[in-house]
Amino acid sequence: MAEGKDKRKLLIFTFLSLMLLLMTAFLCGCSDSPNSSGNIENGQDDNSGKIDPLTGQKAQKMVPLLAVMVDNLGVARPQTGLGEAGVVYEMEAEAKITRFMALFAGDPPSTVGPVRSARSYYLQICKEWDALYAHVGGSDDATANIKGWGIRDLDEFRNGEEYSRDKSRKAPHNVYLNIDKATTGEKQNLQAHWRFGDAPQGDADFSKISFSYGSGNNVSYEFSAREKRYLRYINGSPHSDRKSGKQIAVTNVVIQYASHQYRADGTACIDIQVIGSGKAEYFLAGKHYEGTWKKESMKSPTYFFDGEGQKITFPRGNTWIQVLRPGAPVEKV
Repeated sequence: MAEGKDKRKLLIFTFLSLMLLLMTAFLCGCSDSPNSSGNIENGQDDNSGKIDPLTGQKAQKMVPLLAVMVDNLGVARPQTGLGEAGVVYEMEAEAKITRFMALFAGDPPSTVGPVRSARSYYLQICKEWDALYAHVGGSDDATANIKGWGIRDLDEFRNGEEYSRDKSRKAPHNVYLNIDKATTGEKQNLQAHWRFGDAPQGDADFSKISFSYGSGNNVSYEFSAREKRYLRYINGSPHSDRKSGKQIAVTNVVIQYASHQYRADGTACIDIQVIGSGKAEYFLAGKHYEGTWKKESMKSPTYFFDGEGQKITFPRGNTWIQVLRPGAPVEKV
């Protein structure tokens, strides 16, 4: 009798153990983690790899988040390193001349430039990323705000070792930044602003986008169905990298409409209202959407929403944010 009871106990224990193992495997396999939906958290993927917080893509090398002011006058083109930035903002500086702020984190180029001066509304974007800010001087208010707003400053005037001057180009369009030297010893911020996902399927909604900042800066993007990216042009010519010769290709193009005001000081200087809200258009790996943007404070991220008020999910890849005046025409064909 005792031997029979012992056998039954053994069978029951074995059965219960198997059921527990099956339930554990089922629950682990069905976990609804952020990674399983294509989002990233704290710069890690499912395999504990490095994820670029700017693009949502895996990266072999990660540097502390760096924002670089890049020249866009005709004499500064072609630039170096812009096509390898994770996120690029283009905004007017003055007299409808634009400047880029290029952000780098994953697999950056060795060099970027030409580097130019700071403006306060770029600082308001830089602050939301908590990025190291590379520039060559700046307007009086921007120079004061860098200190007052706690921007992590990397001014060429005070940090010469990270910069070099190209003798084949005329000053002030000849300053270049060494990214490794600039980021050594800096803190690393891997927190992503945006949700990332897969590229959409199907044909592109528009094959070409075009708009203008002024007579010397007519911008267009032509969609490559093979790459699922937008090839960038300036004044009808490919916008290419000086070092590699490759044409800049962009996964996501955002049109952010923001109010511009000239200062009442007799100069051509302007202010752009990047804190607040406004309309936006999105060209995401071929698909077009309309919606809005919102930035509540200098430290808060700029969030982008679709027409139903839902946060945009960006296809993994680089993003160029084109800040335009409200009502500026954008041609789509």
